[in-house]
Amino acid sequence: MGMPRKIISLNDSTWRVAAVAQKPFGDVNDLAAARDWLPATVPGDVRLDLMRAGIIGDPFVGANNADAQWVDARDWWFVRDLALDLAQAERAFLVFDGIDYQSAIFWNGEPLARHVGMFSQQIVALPTSSAQRATSQLAVRVWGADALPKLRTTPLQKLYARLIAPLYRPPEHPFPDRYATLKCQMQFGWDFAPRLRTCGIWDEARVVIARGVLIQNAWIKPKVEAHKSNMARVEIELMLDSDRAQRVRARCVVRGKNFECAAQSFAFDLQLARGAQTRTVTFDLADVRRWQPWDRGAPNVYVAEICVESETGDVCDAVSETFGIREFHLARVAGAPANAESWQFVINGEREFLRGANWVPLDAIPARLTRADYAARLAQARAANINFLRVWGGGLREKRAFYDLCDELGILVWQEFPFAGAILDRFPTDRVFLDLVRAECGAIVRALRNHPALGVWCGGNEFSARGNARIVETLRAVVAEHDGARPFKPASPYRDESHNWRVWHRFANLRDYRNDATPFLSEFGLQALPNLESLKKFLPADAWRAPHASWAEHHAQLPKLARYAQPISAGREPAARIEEFIAATQRAQAFGLQIAIEHVRRRKPQTAGVAVWQLNDCWPAISWSVVDYYGNPKMGYNELKRLYAPVFASFAYALATRRGGDVVRGDLWVMNDLGVACANAELRAELNGAEIFARALDIAPDSATRVDALAVTLGAGENCLRLTITHARQILSDHTYDLNFCDVGEISWRNLLMAIAGKWLLR
Repeated sequence: MGMPRKIISLNDSTWRVAAVAQKPFGDVNDLAAARDWLPATVPGDVRLDLMRAGIIGDPFVGANNADAQWVDARDWWFVRDLALDLAQAERAFLVFDGIDYQSAIFWNGEPLARHVGMFSQQIVALPTSSAQRATSQLAVRVWGADALPKLRTTPLQKLYARLIAPLYRPPEHPFPDRYATLKCQMQFGWDFAPRLRTCGIWDEARVVIARGVLIQNAWIKPKVEAHKSNMARVEIELMLDSDRAQRVRARCVVRGKNFECAAQSFAFDLQLARGAQTRTVTFDLADVRRWQPWDRGAPNVYVAEICVESETGDVCDAVSETFGIREFHLARVAGAPANAESWQFVINGEREFLRGANWVPLDAIPARLTRADYAARLAQARAANINFLRVWGGGLREKRAFYDLCDELGILVWQEFPFAGAILDRFPTDRVFLDLVRAECGAIVRALRNHPALGVWCGGNEFSARGNARIVETLRAVVAEHDGARPFKPASPYRDESHNWRVWHRFANLRDYRNDATPFLSEFGLQALPNLESLKKFLPADAWRAPHASWAEHHAQLPKLARYAQPISAGREPAARIEEFIAATQRAQAFGLQIAIEHVRRRKPQTAGVAVWQLNDCWPAISWSVVDYYGNPKMGYNELKRLYAPVFASFAYALATRRGGDVVRGDLWVMNDLGVACANAELRAELNGAEIFARALDIAPDSATRVDALAVTLGAGENCLRLTITHARQILSDHTYDLNFCDVGEISWRNLLMAIAGKWLLR
């Protein structure tokens, strides 16, 4: 198709970094004041450079993070030399995929651009005079986190804040300064994340060299022709920058990225004006292979190789973009009233039940994340039979590798914008902030809209959509302008969606999960300690044997851990034996997952999906994750693998205290989330290894069916019920129940009222 795009990568360790005194954001060039230069790496973060130089310790260990907060009170220069070898008529453009957060770019001492925001791509033209210099200097000034904008509140808001402050748990407070930025919200401190406000060139950087025409962006919009199942109309909107008025030819070659197919080529003549402009080309793609979630078929990903040629046939610029062909919409769940919110995912005409998890940033310093890091954790998600990830609004627009891998693995993505936690108070609504919302969130949409795995946009996490209506409407308009093909949800939770924290935060009994009648349970879970070998990596030796102050520094909520471990640890204090306490917290977490997930799956099709809080961690923590920061699975992860099997057997029985000789009566259920039937399968039940039930059955596709009743007489000791489904000599479901286990105690009236009030505020 011609020569590939000419790129000079800036992703290397030839950068240098130095600190200067902090100044207000604006026109500042104090590079000459920088001293004590250190080696730096891009993508990177100033803390990573300081760690490599031995100036600060690992902020994830001990009290090092608190000791390094001084980093936020400095501003930082990132500098490197660069040689440009430009041919005649070539132009060079700097491209930064993410600078965090307030920055200014200088070229040979001259200012080129200033920017506010963490997530938007910056494309900056370099002066043509650069071609005459043997070496040029690229410098990026990044303001430290203490220079971030502060939230401005009105006198009425200040009075209101004083009135509602007693409802917050310190250090939380109403109208925090984090509302004034669109920076990753958890970096200001969260109940599973440290206060660590990153600073640096955190995403990829490069110089693109174009000859006459630059391709800034290619928006690929495929539409399946309903009357031709093997044909798709593909529209590509090209954002181009031309150095003059000229006639060019755009060529596009489409081929399979992760599957074999014949390449299809298309060409178009375009008349360009001078400057930035948009041109659209359209073609019909034959013999299409649709993108499917992994449990419904193959996640077929296409790649479009696009180039622009001059009239003489020279390549001006070329890009490659991936995309997928699939139909997607949201529908109401079965039995829902006509005015109910739509929660059922429908992909290529078939319902998809979501067996999901909440995704938080893989690292509190995301600059160091690589494709390999994403691949490792997403492989664990896929191995756990997860088909859906909610990218939580207190986190990131992840790096491109995350979305590429979700495309290739067939894992659906719900993407939230960087808003979180404004329930009683409000985000700003002044013109400057709303302009920032449009710019940054528009850039997020443009960066992700070609990914077939992306299904839904959401305004953010746990804020009042009604109280923040101007933010919601701004985001809705951004999605409509820059995407238009995907549904938008104002916030999560929203209209019948449930973040169920009666269990854990409100100390409710685990069986309380069965009272949740939501069609979409998108947050729930229990904290569990990681394994002892993980604890030893980030806690001091005196904290390995008993609860310790450093546990709380890493977010352990000890009263709740002890409350849910108590039925398992038989009343022993956590200090009795740390290994027992770790096991008890992990078993409690697994029991909670079992009760909630089975309840939701049995209610299908009145339910559309479930997502556990949370899959992963951003730093070494004692949290709700089922996989710890180091990638080590907890017991809950292994339980999730069984609970999320696409074909699954479940025993619905009353959770009550029992003893030997009692009879447990319940119902056997079989769920099938696949689009195909399982004919002549066998359902078996064993108690302590002895078969007590066996039956052949045909399992209908996309179904949840009560199969039979089952009565189990308990013995004096262990009572382990095992259910299996076998089909074509393959075990599809293999799951056990500890029939002796029963969580005790009921939710208090105070906690019940608090839970109801929280749900009302987020309505």
